[in-house]
Amino acid sequence: MSGLPARAPEAVDGAAPCPVHPYGYHLRPRVAGAGSRTVFRDGSVLGLPARCPLLEEELLESDRELDFIDELWVRERASGSRGFTALTAALTAAALVIAVIDGATVWVVLGVLGAAATLGVAHAEAAVDRARLRRIRDWHRRVGIPH
Repeated sequence: MSGLPARAPEAVDGAAPCPVHPYGYHLRPRVAGAGSRTVFRDGSVLGLPARCPLLEEELLESDRELDFIDELWVRERASGSRGFTALTAALTAAALVIAVIDGATVWVVLGVLGAAATLGVAHAEAAVDRARLRRIRDWHRRVGIPH
């Protein structure tokens, strides 16, 4: 493993903390050993950690930059999942079918609320996907693009 945790700002009194990651994030190594499926140990909702000089240094010390370029290529081409949007839409459709069969106004209101929830969930999933691609592009600037 790299000697990064000893150089992490949190480990040195008076040093400024990492501007990107929370306090304590760099106290343990974040790059996984050779042979593991992913380069970074921890993922996030976006799938990749945000770039910072300490992570870049650890990646360079681990000699896994080529593995990371390959991982970025795969992640970039992976289709964005819209599972929550599909689930919300299915529940909304079921509520509307019940409303038509039952004739109750409560179900109609629930159907309208479900449609609004579907739009909200779709918007949130699209925002997460855009942020994921932005983060991948940011790492591409650092480590390069596979050809």
